[in-house]
Amino acid sequence: MSDPPSPELLTIPSKPSAPISHTFLPAINPPSSPQKQLIVFINGLGLPASSWLPGIHILHSTIKSCPPILTYDRYGQGLTTARDPLDTQKPLGHDFIDVAKDLQEIVTTIATARLGLQRSDLEEGKLHLLLIGASIGAPIVRLYVQHHPGIAAGIILLDSNIAVDYSAVWPDPDAPGFDPNLVVSDDCTLEQYRVEKAKVAMMFDLKVKNPEGLDRSNSALLVPHADAPKLMGVNGKGPLLTVVGHDPETFTEMSFMMMGTPRSLSRKLTNPYWARYNEGLTKITDEDKCDGVLIAKSCGHFIQKDDPSVVAKEVGSMIEKLEW
Repeated sequence: MSDPPSPELLTIPSKPSAPISHTFLPAINPPSSPQKQLIVFINGLGLPASSWLPGIHILHSTIKSCPPILTYDRYGQGLTTARDPLDTQKPLGHDFIDVAKDLQEIVTTIATARLGLQRSDLEEGKLHLLLIGASIGAPIVRLYVQHHPGIAAGIILLDSNIAVDYSAVWPDPDAPGFDPNLVVSDDCTLEQYRVEKAKVAMMFDLKVKNPEGLDRSNSALLVPHADAPKLMGVNGKGPLLTVVGHDPETFTEMSFMMMGTPRSLSRKLTNPYWARYNEGLTKITDEDKCDGVLIAKSCGHFIQKDDPSVVAKEVGSMIEKLEW
């Protein structure tokens, strides 16, 4: 595979003064098809668009035919230095819905500029997407498909962000009936638990600010359930869906090494909660369109960084299932 194209800037009609950095990789040996296809990678908060490139490199080196690929950095992220103009108009800044709207404008811009389509073609279902979302990219993908039924042929969700306050995953030690045995272990006293619970709240709760300026405070209202609503893909059916979760033990070790989180808390609280959430996500498409939750062995939360080959394998597998 040759070096990927350099990132370029595009503008969307609703925000012409705020250019967005993106990379468009043309198709490789595309088959003839009445529809156009496009693979779109949607970032989480922690990693920019460039984090997808190692996985894309592996993908391109292992398959003979591949649809065009789009990566991009949202406002205030990676190589997109422009801030979202909405941040000057909304008290808390732009939210997931705004990001999903931007995504539709980006897809439309690429479809007309790079794929030879007209806007009317998109309305007639002549563009099919494979969407890959990591972390908060997953709820963004869900909201996008929810508001644009008929465009998604496939979806891959990598360790989806859970739209609740992180501290809500851990029980309140001051609540009536709280059982200390739920949290106390050889590596964690009750006082330590209080400290750790406050720490994760300060780092991850929905109202915590982030460099991107993305308001997450209403995300629990926008995506309140893991298993609903069901999504409508192309041809009036649910899209193919792959749900990938982190390796529980790797996550446990990384949380301890990076944040000092007692291992017992990850094992007893965070990992089981996340596993149940991922299981719920498998229900957002038709029953025969998802094979259950896959675990990315030896990967923490940032799967595309920890093992790019996982991304390449799952994207390649879905391309094959879609017969693209």
